Amino acid sequence: MARVALPPTVSSALLRQRGPLRAYQWIWLLGCVLVALAVGAPRIVTRPVLYTAQSAVQVDPARSYAPLVTTQPDAANYAAERGEFDAVAKIAVGLLRVKQTEAGPVYPRLGSYESPNSSFSVTFAPQADGRVLVTTLTDDAAQAQRLADDAAEAFARSLRAAGGREIFRQLVGWEAYGAATGTPAKDAFQRDLRDIWLREAFPLRVAVNFVEKPHTVDMLAPEDRSDLARALEVREQELSQVDLYALRVRRDGAEGEARAQMTTDVQRLERGLASIRDALAVLYSTYGETYSPDAPSAVYRSQLATAASVIDPQIPQLLGLVVLLGLVFGGLGVALDRSAGVMPKLGEIWSYRELIRNLVLRDLRVRYKGSMFGYLWTQLAPLLLMLVFLFVFSTLQKQAIALFPVFLIVGLLPWNFCAEAMTSGSRSIIDNANLIKKVFFPREILPMVSVISALVNYVLSLPMMFLVIAVAQLLYKPLGHINFSITYAYLPVLLLLEAMLMTGIVFFTSALAVSFRDFVHLIGILVQFWFFLTPVVYSMSNLQLSPAQEQAMRWLNPMASLIEFYHETLYGGVVYVNEIPVTAWPALDSVFRVFLTAVVVLSVGYWFFQRRSRTFGESI
Repeated sequence: MARVALPPTVSSALLRQRGPLRAYQWIWLLGCVLVALAVGAPRIVTRPVLYTAQSAVQVDPARSYAPLVTTQPDAANYAAERGEFDAVAKIAVGLLRVKQTEAGPVYPRLGSYESPNSSFSVTFAPQADGRVLVTTLTDDAAQAQRLADDAAEAFARSLRAAGGREIFRQLVGWEAYGAATGTPAKDAFQRDLRDIWLREAFPLRVAVNFVEKPHTVDMLAPEDRSDLARALEVREQELSQVDLYALRVRRDGAEGEARAQMTTDVQRLERGLASIRDALAVLYSTYGETYSPDAPSAVYRSQLATAASVIDPQIPQLLGLVVLLGLVFGGLGVALDRSAGVMPKLGEIWSYRELIRNLVLRDLRVRYKGSMFGYLWTQLAPLLLMLVFLFVFSTLQKQAIALFPVFLIVGLLPWNFCAEAMTSGSRSIIDNANLIKKVFFPREILPMVSVISALVNYVLSLPMMFLVIAVAQLLYKPLGHINFSITYAYLPVLLLLEAMLMTGIVFFTSALAVSFRDFVHLIGILVQFWFFLTPVVYSMSNLQLSPAQEQAMRWLNPMASLIEFYHETLYGGVVYVNEIPVTAWPALDSVFRVFLTAVVVLSVGYWFFQRRSRTFGESI
């Protein structure tokens, strides 16, 4: 077996010091384990007990849409059929998400098909024999069973609707031909079909072509009529509970001609919705096409949900994995310390802690010196900034996000920390040129002071943030009381992650600014550009990106992930007016990814700073 080895120079450097670990190295290892547990344990220990249940749908292999289910992965057309299957499953999940009772949504925590909720989800698995296995995952046994039954019904309805859309297209082709030749509709159902088509209330991926041979609903086979009814039912739900609602929200936020056009579109779709409901009434009363999901037919629910079974949360195993990751990271740190002398360097910086403290206090005093309100600006500034954005997004460009003031301030404060650290940190070496020439001290202290000053300013602003959260929750009618969450305890972890990331970036930019003075003028523009690339005042879902694009955005922009962590722990998942956001712990894998990114940025930034610092005296 081939051995994988480090280059001799690297391996010899890492193993230069042999013998037992020193006391501080043991403390470092212990600290890495404790930090890993602090990051991972809250999410692992508070994981709910999950239950799973399974139901099944049977598809008649003779139906035109059966290949969506029966096509195997080795078939040449599998990719196309799988894409159609996913489209059917996506609609089924959408039907479940809009399912309502008088008390409200039945499954408010169910995520989308593309982005499922890790503790509340449904999956659909096609089988070669024409079955579709429906598996649910929830934190409640009874709900897991109920969701499995409802999901099987929704999938059966959605699959039949896929066939019904083609039948609808053929029927409308005959009605379009009749309308073009002046042939009047002979009954109410034909009038409804023409009205649905003319008002574009039933979008089709394939264009409608004239059908010259009579093709009417009474000529359809019973199974085809059932498919048609399911297609109209699905469209009725989409139109009444999703499309019209979204269009009304957009209209309310629009002005002038755009608002007038959207008002016309709303009225058009409302009339189209009425025609769809009239057509369904004819199918129900005249042809008896009410839906019975368990009756054997072309597509039906062949198996009710099994009894829910418990899924082992594997808490000990996951905690063990977290400890192992902490030990691995700590071991790498020990190896790096033995080769590069990290601890002596940190000890040198620590010996200048009084200088760091005095420089931070100097920055804070200079910032508020001569102002009437002094340090009160740490509370007023975030409040006023939040009010400015609230005015913009409530009058000029309306947002439908629930508790929007909380959403704003939770994202704006950490971004201000980022922007302030970068702008002041990038100038830290240049602005302190006289100090560098007169006094010897580790040069990396100056960019670190800028980050610490920005961090202190952020921490001083936190009381105002929590006050805004409390007041907004009290005034929000669907909630009506203060609803602080235990997830707020995760805030120090997020502050540490952001501080590490900012320190690494500022090490790089401050050293670069010494050699390229124009960079100082460019940094403000770059920060502003970065602001718009980061979901601070908008939700990532508003961008309508694919899951792969969202993942790429989070990987390439660590601040996007950090801002989402702040929103997730302090605000909750993004919901809209009259809904209540629910806070949650950030995903452990995402936090670990951002942590690794911060460590890499910090290491590379410090390495670049050290190489450039040798020429600071000449450059400034």
